[in-house]
Amino acid sequence: LAQAYWAVASHKVMETYEAAEKHLDNGDLQLSVRSAEDALSESQRSGTAPVALHVLVRAKQRLGIPANDLVKEAAEKAQSQDLSFKAAVKLAEVSLSLGDGRLSDAVQQAKDLRSLATELPPSESRLQTLALSMQVTTQLARGAYDDAMRAAMELLAAAQRRQDKQAEAAAWLRIAQVHRHREMVPMGPTGAGTSTAEETLQAAERSADIYSSSLSGLSAERQSESRRGIASAHVEAGRACLRLGRFRQSISLASEAMGIFRSLGFLHRLTGALDVELEARRGLMEPMIGLQAANRELQLLREQAESQGTRESRGFNQAEAEILEAIARTHGSLSEPLGAVRNALLAADLRKEIQDEVGETSALLLAADQQRNLGEMIDATETAERALALARRTGNARHEEEAARVLSRVLAERGLNDQAPQRPQALQALEALITAVKQRDGVAAKDSERLLNSFGGLVTNKDIADHVVPLISRDPEAVKFLREELGWNIEKPYTQKQVGKEVRHLDFYLAHRLTGMGFGPQFKVCTFPVRVWGSAPVAVSVNQLPETEAWQMEMMFRPGFIDSGLQSGMVHAPFFD
Repeated sequence: LAQAYWAVASHKVMETYEAAEKHLDNGDLQLSVRSAEDALSESQRSGTAPVALHVLVRAKQRLGIPANDLVKEAAEKAQSQDLSFKAAVKLAEVSLSLGDGRLSDAVQQAKDLRSLATELPPSESRLQTLALSMQVTTQLARGAYDDAMRAAMELLAAAQRRQDKQAEAAAWLRIAQVHRHREMVPMGPTGAGTSTAEETLQAAERSADIYSSSLSGLSAERQSESRRGIASAHVEAGRACLRLGRFRQSISLASEAMGIFRSLGFLHRLTGALDVELEARRGLMEPMIGLQAANRELQLLREQAESQGTRESRGFNQAEAEILEAIARTHGSLSEPLGAVRNALLAADLRKEIQDEVGETSALLLAADQQRNLGEMIDATETAERALALARRTGNARHEEEAARVLSRVLAERGLNDQAPQRPQALQALEALITAVKQRDGVAAKDSERLLNSFGGLVTNKDIADHVVPLISRDPEAVKFLREELGWNIEKPYTQKQVGKEVRHLDFYLAHRLTGMGFGPQFKVCTFPVRVWGSAPVAVSVNQLPETEAWQMEMMFRPGFIDSGLQSGMVHAPFFD
């Protein structure tokens, strides 16, 4: 009877633990806290190790709730408890240190955790896997990829000794993840990574194969865990295929992973798999098919949320926002700023609703950039200013720099350079360039020029002239330096032979109206109509069709191009002689 009670209690602990992990993964942080606390209560009643403590710590940290006292109290209690209890608490301590950014503490605690994990009894195989996997996480966090690989191989060896196929599959997945990080580490004169995408792919495929072969004979809970592992391995393999240029294989793996994640309810992982498919579609020059897939996934997500009554959950809103952002990026790659702006702003609203300020900043930056492409400069300015204010409030330096860049670019295009937040930095780069020229420092001059170019229109031709002209007036030899080191030809300014006459957009369509053809806004698509001079009447124009109904957007060739080509002939009308 006692054994049956223990089995039921253990089942209840694992059920609530899995729910806590799933909610944490989806971003449902409050639900994760509640499930983790339930799991800890069940652990206390049954006398099992408080494995869910590390999940509770991570959930509270993401909510901004201090977890130090919670871990400290558990550590004091662990002094009089068994080895499994001590290992579970040490696992939580490592999670706390990593979350707080205390890497040196995390490394030392991870060493202590490893010592405890190697002495755990066979009945605590799951806890041992978690403890050894945390070694990999800690080493990756500090950028010690070789140490991370050694930790992953130790995880694999421990699983093989126990003949635990699920743990072995999980170890191969960690090995694949370490290989991916090592791909980015240059080695030797070639600059190639210490691992290859092929090695990452092989490890991920090995993980998926072992997970698949171990499915039969498992309980329903363990089967769900293995299926999640299969999907995660497919996503890792799909990303490796992207780097190898195997786009069709990547799409197949991502599609299978999406199906598994959708059925298990792992929404954040589902959107990660969708990103892999969209990138593969772009690689195949099939962005429209990718866009259809993203919209289909969004519809399935909404239908699932309606049927399960989870439309108001944080996890659903976060997943919907991620898919909307993916759709916005795809519209942007198709030069369809209207669709990009609409979806990015919807994503920003959802992020705001769930109080995800970092995510809201990203969505606003995406919207501002596309509003600029659309020509909506006032809206782009306001959106970029909102993003900059959010970035400063959250203390995200990367977002703050990107928001300042987008806002500066918009203001420069509006002719408001002096109001741009990056204007002082741009002028400093110009002054650094002048200093490098004075000192005849070619390397510094090229670096300063590269930085100056990154600021775009923030530095005008007048700014450059105001700095360069006094320099070459006092130091004529600077002209030679600028020409030889930077390729500037100050003595012979660049000129281009004029081969035609450009007609203003307004004048062009006014001429059409005067001759009886009044085009609406959607059909005024000849942006740069030019009358080409020569023996034959030739017209050249840049024709940019706006977004329209879906049936038109999905056509292989839109009839509007033929219409715009016919319109361009108006440049030869006598109006423009």
